[in-house]
Amino acid sequence: MGWRGGWVWSLLVVGVGCGGALPEEQAEAALAQEPTSAPDVTAEGLCLPTAAGTQRVKTLLPPSELGIPRFAMGPGSFVDFQGTLHFAVNGEDGRRGLWRSTGTDAGTTEVRFFPPTQGRETPLLSGLTATPSRLFFQAPDAAHGLELWVSNGTTAGTRMVKDLTPGVENSYLTHLAASGDRLIFFKETYDASASTTRYELWRSDGTASGTVRVRDFGTSVDVSYLDAKQGNALLFFVRELQGATSLWRTDGTAGGTFALKRLDAGPDTYPNDVRTSGALTLFKLEESSGLSELWKTDGTAGGTVRLASFGPTRAMRVLGALGSSAYVTTTSFSTQYMVVYRVPLAGGNPEPVVTLPNDYASQGPAFPTIDAVSQAPGGRKLFFSVAIGSDGPAPRDTQLWVTNGTAGGTTLLRRPLSLSDEYSSPVYAVADNLVFFSAYETPAGIEPWVSNGTVAGTRRLKDIAGPAQGGSSYPREFFRLGSRVYFSAYDDTQNSQLWSSHLSTACVAPEDAQ
Repeated sequence: MGWRGGWVWSLLVVGVGCGGALPEEQAEAALAQEPTSAPDVTAEGLCLPTAAGTQRVKTLLPPSELGIPRFAMGPGSFVDFQGTLHFAVNGEDGRRGLWRSTGTDAGTTEVRFFPPTQGRETPLLSGLTATPSRLFFQAPDAAHGLELWVSNGTTAGTRMVKDLTPGVENSYLTHLAASGDRLIFFKETYDASASTTRYELWRSDGTASGTVRVRDFGTSVDVSYLDAKQGNALLFFVRELQGATSLWRTDGTAGGTFALKRLDAGPDTYPNDVRTSGALTLFKLEESSGLSELWKTDGTAGGTVRLASFGPTRAMRVLGALGSSAYVTTTSFSTQYMVVYRVPLAGGNPEPVVTLPNDYASQGPAFPTIDAVSQAPGGRKLFFSVAIGSDGPAPRDTQLWVTNGTAGGTTLLRRPLSLSDEYSSPVYAVADNLVFFSAYETPAGIEPWVSNGTVAGTRRLKDIAGPAQGGSSYPREFFRLGSRVYFSAYDDTQNSQLWSSHLSTACVAPEDAQ
């Protein structure tokens, strides 16, 4: 539907492929470099979290019937609503629930239960989006299908907003974003007989009468799944079928919904790698000629500018912005090496910063690509994971890097991360010098790790699954709220449950925290 498939084809150009696991001797060398202690603190005074401070918050789900840890859904869609964690729990049997947690077992309670509507095929409860006084989300019930709901954080105050697609048929809602105390979203309706999708922009104040269509984009355009939130505005991409691609802006009103700038005359141009930091959004525009363009926008027409173009002999990916520069990587199709480039935000030629090593470049197809990028709000460092793959479904190697925009400040922190093609390691910067991620280690398997941006300060957080669970907890969706980082992990309950790690300014040595 729309750009959901066709608009992301270019990500596969240098996609992760097979080639087996990291060679044994390199894995052992990587493990030998891991320190036994790292009492360093971050720039904001946070200590590296400890195993003792990392605990299961509550058992939410019964043992999985699938018995495959990497496929377990667990809690997710974490959001901060009025200072309290709210999240979705989707069971394998079709039971759904909106939950909240203060970080303790007793303080973790179900706000609203949703029984199965179609057994295991029940649509997921998802899309949690918080405004100052309302929490919007999508949830299913037997009478209305999957629709828009709203909550004030209590069971009595949780209700369906409006049956946007009357009857039991589901509504497909995307781009849920807060604008002040209102919700902005798109309603997409697919017509199978005509193989077309209608895109409608809506807003809601949480009432049926206050949930109205703002603009009908019709079926002659595609609205990309990519977007960016800047203040109370939502930026999104619209492509005329076989025509121009434009960047649009909306605040949820008819007058405040308009095209900022036509980016390319088309056809077949596609945005990717949308990364927002403060008031600046960077994105990539890919042309059918093979050129990749780096753009920036501040949400105004004048501030939407093409910064640089990269030729068809290499694949470009956007990392983010640091200070007065944007940073990207390029991977040469011939040499198979990845280079980090600095691009002045004020205009000017890109300049190479550092070339990353590729131990596999002489062994046939082995293309590095960016797998995940994370930057703390206002952060002076970019954390990113690199996957080196070839022609099959699994990577040869995965690595976590950090950069401050200089060659000397670009450091390999950990290898390997996950080598699975069914689970990609999350990377989440909770502070400028503190990142949560997952990595593989013998015999612990794939477990949560932390790093303060140095090799000495990079270590496994906790062996959650243990040998009895097959050696991997497959942590997902790290999310910081206050002094805790929440995540989902597969543990001895035989399912993925809610876990948290406590952030502290009172440091203890790692060996004292076990």
